[in-house]
Amino acid sequence: MRHSDLPLLQRWLQLPHVNAWWHEPLDLAGVAAKYGPRIDGIVPTHMFVIEHDGRAVGWIQWYRWSNYATHAAQLGAEPSAAGVDLAIGEVEMLGRGIGPSALRLFIARVVFAHDVSAVVCDPDERNTRSLRALEKAGFVFVRTIRLQGEAHDRRIAWLDRVHYIVNPVNQDM
Repeated sequence: MRHSDLPLLQRWLQLPHVNAWWHEPLDLAGVAAKYGPRIDGIVPTHMFVIEHDGRAVGWIQWYRWSNYATHAAQLGAEPSAAGVDLAIGEVEMLGRGIGPSALRLFIARVVFAHDVSAVVCDPDERNTRSLRALEKAGFVFVRTIRLQGEAHDRRIAWLDRVHYIVNPVNQDM
């Protein structure tokens, strides 16, 4: 992702199907303040644009849980694990399998290219699109938790590197 993508990210964050889970209807200055440091490498979360047929349709980000130790401890994520988040911003691209495909490719080519033991995600249990995408990408749901200060439960999804590398979900990558 580049700074020139921030207006697109801002538009996506304001759309109802994204805002329902990201809760960040920021103006452009707010988006630049929050996400610019990630793009610049100041904050240890790495952001990428998801493209489909040459068109930007969403974004995906990854981070090492060791950089977010308090949250990781609540999830039971080991320091060598990573987290991944994504959103399909373009509403007409929902339900086309882009999320699971993006997760599989991104994890195989980007996240597991680093020294990462597993990928651990924690979507809101009401976010059925995210839950289905993670499951289709090969994640296993290990438990349900409620983070401190939150009103809704989250499902902990786990993808172990060893299992994934030995038996990838999609052999056509």
